[in-house]
Parts: sequence; structure tokens; C-alpha cells
Amino acid sequence: PDRFQLTFPLRTNYMYAKVKKSLPEMYAFSICMWIKSNASPGMGTPFSYAVPGQANELVLIEWGNNPMEILINDKVRPWGAGRAPGWGGSMGTPLPTTLTRCPQVAKLPFVINDGKWHHICVTWTTRDGVWEAYQDGTQTGSGENLAPYHPIKPQGVLVLGQEQVT
Repeated sequence: PDRFQLTFPLRTNYMYAKVKKSLPEMYAFSICMWIKSNASPGMGTPFSYAVPGQANELVLIEWGNNPMEILINDKVRPWGAGRAPGWGGSMGTPLPTTLTRCPQVAKLPFVINDGKWHHICVTWTTRDGVWEAYQDGTQTGSGENLAPYHPIKPQGVLVLGQEQVT
């Protein structure tokens, strides 16, 4: 089991793991992992899947003092302080913050920055964009309309421990 354990002791842009196998087109998925962090604020990006033309095809991210989020087919990427250079056509345009304005993002009700091991899972299906979040075997949240009817594109790059820009 130790050969599957990844440790990222520092916040860097060069410590990550890249999965060599390609993923097929997906209409549903479950992402599960054991995770331990005492990072504050935000632990960063434990999971990132990018495809040509879409750096945020599927991302788990926790940045700043925000809760962990799952992004699916999301053109917007956080750059800190709630602003994204170039988003919306001008520098420093505020990011969308609600699910009604940005339905490709769901806030996940995880509490994991306590320095203890936690098992987290997120499930999703393209049908109605239904998602569920689990922490330590208990369902902590659910919702719908998360990138509904959008299949996850194939032939991308899966990275653990780092958000992808391209």
C-alpha cells in the first residue's frame, strides 16, 4: 500500500503525480481518496483532469478560505482573492460565486484540514448533473445540475496534487 501513497510536504508548482493511462469518455464517475492536511488557508488541488482546450475538465480544488469544490467543464480558474485575470474579457473581473451563475461548480461540505486522515468520495452522473459527497463513510452533501448532460471528455491528462493550466 505504501507505493500508492503520495506526500506533498510543500506548496509548490512542481510537486505532483501524473497518471500515464488515458481515461475514456465518461458519463459518471466516483473519485475517492484518503487525504490528510493541516494546510491553511486551502490545501490546493488534490485532483485535476485536463483535456485539449479545457484545463478544468474535472478538478477537485480548495483555495484560499473557500470550501473544497468540484469543477466540471469549468472555463474559470481561481487566481486568488476572487478575481481571475482575463475572465470575462478584462483583467481582475470578479469570479462567479453562486451555483446559479456557475453551474459547473459545486461546493463540497468536507472538513479535512485538521491534520487527520479522512476518506473522501465524490460521485457524479451526467444525467441531471446529480452529485454526492461522502466523508469518512457518511454522506455530507448532494445536489444536481452540476454540468448536466456533459460527458467527461477522453484522452486527457490526470494529475494528482496540482492544478493544470493547460
